[in-house]
Amino acid sequence: MRLYPVIAVGMLAITDAFVNQALSVLAPDITGSLGVSTGALTSLLALQLLAVGVAPFLMSVLVRGRPIRAGVSIVTGFVWSVATFAIAFAGDIWTLGALLLVSGLANGSQIALHSPLLADLYPPAVRGRILALYGAAMPAGAILSPLTVSALAGWLDLDWRAVYAVLGVLSMLGCLAAVRLRDPGIGRYDEVATSRGSLLRSRTLRRVFAAFVAYGMLLVPAVTFLSVHLKERWGLGTDVRGLFSACCSALAIVVLATLGRRLDSIFQSDAGRVPIVAAGVIACSAMAFAAGAVAPALPLALAAFLIGLVLTPLILPMITLIMIAVTDPGGRSYMASLFGVGLAVGGLIGAGLLSTVEKAYGTAGAVASVALPGLIAGLIVASTARTIRTDLIPVREENVNV
Repeated sequence: MRLYPVIAVGMLAITDAFVNQALSVLAPDITGSLGVSTGALTSLLALQLLAVGVAPFLMSVLVRGRPIRAGVSIVTGFVWSVATFAIAFAGDIWTLGALLLVSGLANGSQIALHSPLLADLYPPAVRGRILALYGAAMPAGAILSPLTVSALAGWLDLDWRAVYAVLGVLSMLGCLAAVRLRDPGIGRYDEVATSRGSLLRSRTLRRVFAAFVAYGMLLVPAVTFLSVHLKERWGLGTDVRGLFSACCSALAIVVLATLGRRLDSIFQSDAGRVPIVAAGVIACSAMAFAAGAVAPALPLALAAFLIGLVLTPLILPMITLIMIAVTDPGGRSYMASLFGVGLAVGGLIGAGLLSTVEKAYGTAGAVASVALPGLIAGLIVASTARTIRTDLIPVREENVNV
């Protein structure tokens, strides 16, 4: 099994994290230098998020029926790299906003194209481990991005413009690692497309989409409120919280690297077992976050949050594997885009709900309350064990096993 394609796509995902991470760290320096308020910068970030939400559908239309996903992924990677580099020369808030908008639009390729491309680059028998390896790119980016920004701004004492210039160059170098990536064709390992693999026709997809919305109500608020809770309840500083997050991400990478083969084995023996496993992981993650919020001692809280943060990156590869298995090859980019929107919508609902809970019961109560949508998401995913077998997209016989 050639690992270059998944490593190349993973490198594109890691470089995507640079610009957003830098913004979260360097926001005070940027606003001070450009003479704007934090609210103005926040508005630009909201605009960028809007672009990220729309862009995947634009990418899906661009590649529809054509084997150009690899090329588009590489080009958009260089686009967000150039935009990152150009931010170093932004002279006013409007230029900065335009560059963030360009970066947000380019980011759409990661959501819409990466997973469907990997599904056609690798046979069904190894898709679980490939998606798990690709999933490791997110925690890897969560480690590399803040370390890089901290090293440039702290140890080397560079100003925010120099940091962005260096990040842009590093991002371009990461994209160069993917230039040999090629699109093998849509539906390379699948039988002729059927009419089942759409959200309207597939019971499995409808349920998994609903679960993804509920999962967004768990994921986005939990990650946001976690840092606040550790600061307010236990008095942990930024450096300690960052170190804890990095340790969780490092452990998640190890678990993801070892999960894939087992996931493939489960899927090949009985596809209906994958939703059960995914449901268990979602439920355990939700309960871990809730337990950490109400823990009476710091070691117990950190242990529970560690479990929750390590389990969270495992969920997306399993849900993606289910989505790919029951979606027509030509519709996978659209479905990935739709699932991304579902996750974002769930996050917005969850954030609003938890803000209300926080006012009444405090941060601990807010974090603990995410267990409910998490358990609901787990139950919905588990219900697809009864439908996934009949909704599976047929695979060519010679590609069933490796």
